[in-house]
Amino acid sequence: MSEIREVFDELIIFIDEKRVTPGSIARAKRIGTHVYCHSTEIAFGWDLSAMVQACHCDWVFRFDYDEQLSPEWQQEEWRQLLETTEFSHFWCPRRQLVPGGRYLNAAPWYPDFQLRLFRTNLDAVVFPSKLHDQIRVPGPGGYFQHLAIHHHVLWLLPREMRVEKARRYEELLPGGGLGQNCLYEDYSPPTESLPEPVKLDIASELGWMDRLSLHEMSKLSLSVNGMPQKVSTSSWFWLEAEVTNGTDKSVGSFPPFPVRLAYHWIEAATRGTVIYEGNRTALFPSVHPNRATRYTMMIAAPAKAGEYILQTTMVQEHVCWFESARPDILQEFRVLVGP
Repeated sequence: MSEIREVFDELIIFIDEKRVTPGSIARAKRIGTHVYCHSTEIAFGWDLSAMVQACHCDWVFRFDYDEQLSPEWQQEEWRQLLETTEFSHFWCPRRQLVPGGRYLNAAPWYPDFQLRLFRTNLDAVVFPSKLHDQIRVPGPGGYFQHLAIHHHVLWLLPREMRVEKARRYEELLPGGGLGQNCLYEDYSPPTESLPEPVKLDIASELGWMDRLSLHEMSKLSLSVNGMPQKVSTSSWFWLEAEVTNGTDKSVGSFPPFPVRLAYHWIEAATRGTVIYEGNRTALFPSVHPNRATRYTMMIAAPAKAGEYILQTTMVQEHVCWFESARPDILQEFRVLVGP
C-alpha cells in the first residue's frame, strides 16, 4: 500500500478486527492518513457508505488489500481527468495476476472493469448490499484504458484457501458467487506477461464507442481459429480471433455502444437455435483504424451432449448483430459436445 499513499492525497484504511492478521494494524498506522477498525459478523459485510463519509476529498478511490495500482497511476497527468471531466465516476480494467508475473488475459477474468473512482458529493450513490454488487453512481461514467488495477489473490492464496473462498462465495450468493473465478486452473485459460508501462495520453485515455453505421460494420472482419472437434458439456474453451478494422475510427468495447465478440450455438441436425446470446468477449484494447488486432475469444459449451454448430460473430450492443450488415462475418464450426 505504500505506493498508493504516494498517488493519492489521503489514505484511509479500514480494518476488520475479527479477521485481521497480526501486525496489520501497526503497518496500517505507519502508512495511512487515518485507520479505522470495525467488526462484521460475516466477511464482506463492510459499510461502504460509512467508509466514504470518512473521506474528506472530492473524489474517492476504493481498493482492497490484495490489489495494487498499475505503474501508470504514478504519472500525475491522470488528475487532469478529474479537473476537466463531466463524469461522475470511472471504471478501471483489472488484471488477475498468477504465478510467474503473468495475468489471465481472457474473459471472464479480463478486462473485468471495476467502478472504483467516484465523486463523494453525490446524494444518489447506491452502495452494495451483497457480495459482488457494484457501487451504482448517478451520472455519466468514463472507462480508463491504461489506469488499471492488479489483483494478486490468485497467487497469494494457495489453492486450498481459494477452494474454501469459492465455497463461501457460493454460500453467500447461491448461483452467483463467481467462485469458479478463484479456481482458474480448472479451466486452463491463456495467460500473458504484464505489459510495459505506457506514457499516459489524457486526450485518448478514456474509451468511447459511437454507434456504427451498417456501412462501417461492413468494413470490419473477423477470423477465428483453433476450434477443437470435441469439447465437454458446460466447459469453457478459448479460440484465437483476429478483428480487422477497415474504418477510420477505433472500435472497442466501450459505452455507449460497445462492440464485442460473440457466438451462437445451433443444433447440427436441425439448425435450430440452442444458445443465441453467447458469452461476450471484449475488444480491449480497441482495434485502431486500418489495423488488425488479435483477441482470445471465450466460449462456453452447451450443457447437453450432442452435435452442434458454433457460429462466431460480432455484436454492437444496443444496435445489432454484425451479420445483419455483413452476413459473411459468421464462421461455422461443427463440434461434438460430450460428457
